[in-house]
Amino acid sequence: MKGLILLFASLSLPIMNAQSNVYDVTYFGAIADDGKDDSLAFQSALAELNDDDTLMIPNGLYDICRTISLFSKRNISIIGAGKAELAKCDDFVGEYLLYIKHTTDLMISDVVFTGLNNGNSNQVWGEQGLYLASTKNSMIVNNEFYHFGDAALRITTSPDEGKYAVGSEDIIVMKNKFQGCAQVTTTQATKNTFVGGSNDISIIENQFVECSLKLSSRTEVSNAKVINNDFNNINGSAVELSYYSDVLFENNNLSNIDGFLLNIYPNSRSDRKVSWGGLRINHNQFSYSQQGIRLQSYSDWEQATSPIENISITNNEFQVITFDGVSNPQYQTAIRTITKDERWSFSNVAIKNNSYRDEYTFLFIDKNVIDIDIEGNNSIPVEASID
Repeated sequence: MKGLILLFASLSLPIMNAQSNVYDVTYFGAIADDGKDDSLAFQSALAELNDDDTLMIPNGLYDICRTISLFSKRNISIIGAGKAELAKCDDFVGEYLLYIKHTTDLMISDVVFTGLNNGNSNQVWGEQGLYLASTKNSMIVNNEFYHFGDAALRITTSPDEGKYAVGSEDIIVMKNKFQGCAQVTTTQATKNTFVGGSNDISIIENQFVECSLKLSSRTEVSNAKVINNDFNNINGSAVELSYYSDVLFENNNLSNIDGFLLNIYPNSRSDRKVSWGGLRINHNQFSYSQQGIRLQSYSDWEQATSPIENISITNNEFQVITFDGVSNPQYQTAIRTITKDERWSFSNVAIKNNSYRDEYTFLFIDKNVIDIDIEGNNSIPVEASID
């Protein structure tokens, strides 16, 4: 078979059997650094893959002029060698650079994905990078994403699933760099769909430079971990959470954020009330942002019957929140809750052992919050703060 290598053992390629078929994309006609369209060669290589196979991409720049895709496979690895870069052509046809659907046990590592627009400064909706639709047990590790006007990486449920389905689960996004993009997201953007985002997703040790993270769903999803990431120089909210339950946001560094540090709110694109709760925001470093943490329990269109429960914000450090352009004093707080329901908001809330600068108000809690524990929060004198 063309370009086939039998690999008997390898410690460097995860999710591979002891004997796997490994294909080199150059055997299908892809030529790096020649300025010519390589999308047909890449599509031919992807079409050749069977379950348990690996596609290797040698060092160099490959021009991709139309969407390439992989559907309904199992245990596939796509691995770059050196600096293997897939870049959109200026006249790119399609929306996504690489579209993968209904695939289990997927690994993509050491690949550079490059788009056409800096979405942090100029959002271009529909100009996107890697799309994983209804994949399970996927690992996106040690890649780089640059200049996508919309989502550099979208991991969500395919729109062809049933209403309220959640077909994306067990996702690891680790040690990647996202720069100059509008977002990394779990939102299904197709109009008039109400599927979920991703269950059991871990976002670990990534760099978000001029690129935000949006964990959003239109139905119930749970278990998201956002740990040890760096977020900086972001135009807008650094992190948005919508209809995710059992979220751990821990040991992250956020700096130079021209918006909210975290914006947590109901998803107005859902067509029904969705149950959610269980957020832990612990041991994070927050510095140089326009606003703090915003938590909205209910919108005015929801029919609330009980509070959103179990919110923990502990052991965080808040440095330099400017509140530029924010005139309402109740909005000039590091942590703020809000509800649009006349009766219900949050319950079982712990805000403990946080530190903040004493030049601004730390908390604004709406009147409908119940069962709240506020203790051990300490102001830092301005002269002792890190400027």
